[in-house]
Amino acid sequence: MRRARFLYRVSILTAALALGLAVMPAGGAGVRTRTTTLAPGVTFTRINDPRGPWSIRVVSIELAQASTIEPVLAAGRLRGFERTSSMARRYGAVAAINGDYARPSGRPVMTFAQDGELAQTELTFGVNFAVDVGETQAYIKHQTPQVWLQEADTALEHPIAAVNAGLPAGEQLRAFTALGGGEEPPPNNSCGARIYATGGPRVSTTRTGVEQPHVVNEVICKWRKLWPKQGRTVAAPVGTITASQLTTGLAPGDDVTYGWSLGWPNVLETIGGLPTLVRDGELFVGKENTAFFNPHPRTGVGFTAPGPTQRVLFVTVDGRQPGYSRGMTPLRFAKLFRSLGATYALNLDGGGSTTMVVNRGGVHRIVNRPSDGYERPVSSALLLLPGPDPRPTTTPAPIPTVFPTPAPSETPTTSATPTTSATPAPSDSWTPSPSETATPTPDASETPSPEPSGFARSTITVIGSRDVWLRIANDPASTGGLATWLLHEGIYLDPGLQRAASIFRLSD
Repeated sequence: MRRARFLYRVSILTAALALGLAVMPAGGAGVRTRTTTLAPGVTFTRINDPRGPWSIRVVSIELAQASTIEPVLAAGRLRGFERTSSMARRYGAVAAINGDYARPSGRPVMTFAQDGELAQTELTFGVNFAVDVGETQAYIKHQTPQVWLQEADTALEHPIAAVNAGLPAGEQLRAFTALGGGEEPPPNNSCGARIYATGGPRVSTTRTGVEQPHVVNEVICKWRKLWPKQGRTVAAPVGTITASQLTTGLAPGDDVTYGWSLGWPNVLETIGGLPTLVRDGELFVGKENTAFFNPHPRTGVGFTAPGPTQRVLFVTVDGRQPGYSRGMTPLRFAKLFRSLGATYALNLDGGGSTTMVVNRGGVHRIVNRPSDGYERPVSSALLLLPGPDPRPTTTPAPIPTVFPTPAPSETPTTSATPTTSATPAPSDSWTPSPSETATPTPDASETPSPEPSGFARSTITVIGSRDVWLRIANDPASTGGLATWLLHEGIYLDPGLQRAASIFRLSD
């Protein structure tokens, strides 16, 4: 009920704002804009607006062109943090931005799927972005995932309540996959079945969703866990009707189909964020009396109206750097997206997590100034890949024990030789190519990031994911600020987000 009231409040406030607020102009006195072509149908634009001041970066992607928009997990699994530039190098991305917010372990907060694999369902209210497999249609909306297991011989369907999102209760059947590892172990004292894939995920021909053929490996009702190993485990509490149906209907060697859907046709992958900034061409966010709604660095994704020239927009705005870039409120960020032509837009993880990476000539460079003074590891990223979707050929770069401030003389790594050492090479600032039509010398926003006011060099040393998490939990525009706002609005938070809200309130 409280969640319904929250959504109602947002819709009413949005209607009022749409009538009373003007869209931020795309240009104005002193605004400097430079656009570079990265690939066919893909442009990178720098906007330096003195009115904020704001340093804005935009990657515009024509869906009709040959490219792939791909969400990826840090470290290639649910548990772990990784830098956006490292993920971009692993996949040879044309461009990349940081993705979803992070829980304490580094896993995303919202529903996440990649290449047809549903890594997790949401544990709190979230909004998802997706592009269909043909790269012809984009979506932004809150969608509740539907997951199922269907027996091949009888066509009996077992609904699955959640994937890698907590233990089953009551009559629930839940799924656990290898991506969850120790982060999401199957339950004890349950009835479960382990299944292994016999083919890849595919768009269903009989319903809206993704399906994948599997074979049953083991079926048990015991106190011990039935680990998924390299497959999946579906489990229900012992003594329930659901458990009885599962164990009587399945036996080792049986063929089954595992499937999931967000209700969008031909969608194999998705990434989440919050809040929605623009919906149906109208502002869909307002002002709130929490720190999350103050000016901060922002990252977001949006898209223009459907049609032959529909574009997806990756956008970042730097912040917390007086005289260079102030940052934006969610409302101002929404107005920016609408001024860029977006009919839908979604806010992603922000604050010190805000990062944009662009590939020129095989060299991946950070083209904004992260407000921490270095690139923060994050839970996930949203990449633009050239052509068909390639799988990464290298392992993720491990979390460095020290995050150095980039220096002008440092040489970035290339996608041909990705970094795999314990300390990945730091990312450089952008150096424009001679072919660019605008001013040939880089502006102040393209020099290495300065140390923010009051930022002691000794604080750059960050050891392990716990310290990364503390920075994220203490950040008003990242997980800490988001969790505090959601708690204020009466939205249910899983234990990880409750911890983030507690840490943030203690530090605020």
